Amino acid sequence: MKKLISILSILIMFASIAGAQTAIDFRVNDTDKIYTGVAGDTLNSSYTLTKNIFVGKNYFYHVNVQVEADSLGDGTDITARLRGSWDNSTWYDIGSSVAWAVTTADTTFSINDLTITETYSAFNVITDTTNTLAYPARTITKSVEGLMYPYLQVYFLGGGAGADMKLKKLTVRIVPVK
Repeated sequence: MKKLISILSILIMFASIAGAQTAIDFRVNDTDKIYTGVAGDTLNSSYTLTKNIFVGKNYFYHVNVQVEADSLGDGTDITARLRGSWDNSTWYDIGSSVAWAVTTADTTFSINDLTITETYSAFNVITDTTNTLAYPARTITKSVEGLMYPYLQVYFLGGGAGADMKLKKLTVRIVPVK
């Protein structure tokens, strides 16, 4: 009987650990993953919240993330965006950020990589020893051919005072580029 109780308690412990996930990992054949929020997943004005996703696909892909939160916010914007990384430490912005006014009527939105903005810095070109041509910074918007980052991140940055919501769920979908 003691062995049975020990085995049951170990199984319950593993089940509770599996339910309290902190990151999303895609396996080889996965295309959809759901992250369920935990107690510390607070979205507010003075707090940056990040959720990391290991994709690790060997093909170009598009990603869509649906974000759901409870409705305790006061309407203060929280900025949300996707970021990608090659090494899980240096992050690059993907696409445009979303300003999320956290009100009772605005508790779900989607972000994806299907548009991206690239900014090229200003630079000078020396045409000969006396002439220099200056080119200003330019922003070019183009359609994305797909992502190859092994790591993605959903990044939430608070905006003003008072907003305070709990992240309920992230639904991540990976679609191979054809």
